[in-house]
Amino acid sequence: MSTNNYDYIFAGGGAAALSLLVRMQKEGLLRDKKVLVIDKDPKVHNDRTWCFWEEKEGLFESCVIKSWDKIRFASPGYDAKLNPQPYKYKMIRSLAFYQYCKDVISQNSNIHFVQDAILHFENDVVVTSQGRYKGSLIFNSILQNLNKDESRYHYFLQHFKGKFIETEQPFFEEGVATLMDFTINQNNECRFMYVLPVSSTKALMEFTIFSENLLDDSEYETALNNYIAEKLKYHPYKIAEEEFGVIPMYNQPFPKRLNANVFNIGTNGGASKASSGFTFHFIQEESKQLVAHLKKHPTLSNYNPKGKGRFQFFDDVFLRVLREKKVPAFYLFNCMFRKLPAYLPLKFLNEETSMLEDLKILRVFPRMVFMKAAIGEFLKLRVRRAE
Repeated sequence: MSTNNYDYIFAGGGAAALSLLVRMQKEGLLRDKKVLVIDKDPKVHNDRTWCFWEEKEGLFESCVIKSWDKIRFASPGYDAKLNPQPYKYKMIRSLAFYQYCKDVISQNSNIHFVQDAILHFENDVVVTSQGRYKGSLIFNSILQNLNKDESRYHYFLQHFKGKFIETEQPFFEEGVATLMDFTINQNNECRFMYVLPVSSTKALMEFTIFSENLLDDSEYETALNNYIAEKLKYHPYKIAEEEFGVIPMYNQPFPKRLNANVFNIGTNGGASKASSGFTFHFIQEESKQLVAHLKKHPTLSNYNPKGKGRFQFFDDVFLRVLREKKVPAFYLFNCMFRKLPAYLPLKFLNEETSMLEDLKILRVFPRMVFMKAAIGEFLKLRVRRAE
């Protein structure tokens, strides 16, 4: 089997790969390069919904189908509509994103696509079910399996099922995004609902869980259907689309390199935030850093990505608190959104806060619970649950 040669290969063609590819193309980094994107999926359907917040218009602003100036946070005993300015909460559907990226990429005839399943890597070669492709630099976004060390790290999953609901008559308050509704049964976990209206008659209603294990399919369906029925009551509706996803919330570092030629990106490179699962924003930050480096250096041999610093420790402590279950998970978010200006929790979750702002945020959490968790995390003590 012959081997085809490329300057850059993108193993996987999802959000991380396409975000980086588009930024490289716009910066002229691919002008004289031969580039290949390999993915088993043709990316012609809405298979993802990405939500995030930012202050200004971003690179993919034309893909945003809806943005909200106000967010709603609800938990037992507290329900409020909040103004998170200067942030706006935004939604991108994957099909619009894929099409935008393809339009940008189509301007360069040196960028090629192969629809195929990736089997493994052999140093600088990507082996698929139908071919072998050699790359001077390979960006890999295919999620790797970690050798888990549960004595040192915490392993949560963010898993969710959502339905796009269409009502016959106007029903949804389209100017307000329900970011978290914790008023559902928590089952001693962290469970909440999103309600994201894209119009007065259409919204994404999504059941999300932070836990160590997935549920049975019927449990997602029952919880979501019960919530929809309770909210819509006698309002006729239909289900336009459904989606399901799982995001790792691991504080074990994902290796940045598979070998000297293969550089891991996206969730596979640790872009998903351990304490929340948020990914799209951090993919963009990662791609900006990579492009800035490649504009000055032809390789990544001396690339040192910006570390998470103190935010990594904050994530570690938060996950330990979730595992110990000494306070209800919803109470932790309630502390932030009830006691702080609405923009500050969002800024903190985006890892954009100053140390002074961090101190303001940390003060609202239950002090002894977090102090003991911080000591436990620092000393890597065994987790003791309060169950």
